[in-house]
Amino acid sequence: MRKLIGATMMGVLLMGFGIGISGCSDESTIKKETVQATPGGKTVETDQKSIKQSGDNPPAPTKTP
Repeated sequence: MRKLIGATMMGVLLMGFGIGISGCSDESTIKKETVQATPGGKTVETDQKSIKQSGDNPPAPTKTP
C-alpha cells in the first residue's frame, strides 16, 4: 500500500512540475522572419516583439449602459 501511495504522489509531483515549467511565463515573444528574393541576392528581415504580462495593467473598465 505504501508503494502505491508513493508512486501516486511521485506522479502528482511530476505532473505539477511539468505544468509549472510549461505554462508559467511572465514574458511572451513573437518572432517573424521575412525572406525576399531580389536580383542582387536575398534580403532577410526579422521582426521580434516581446510582451511582458503581469497583473499591474488590468483591462479597461467596461461602460455601463
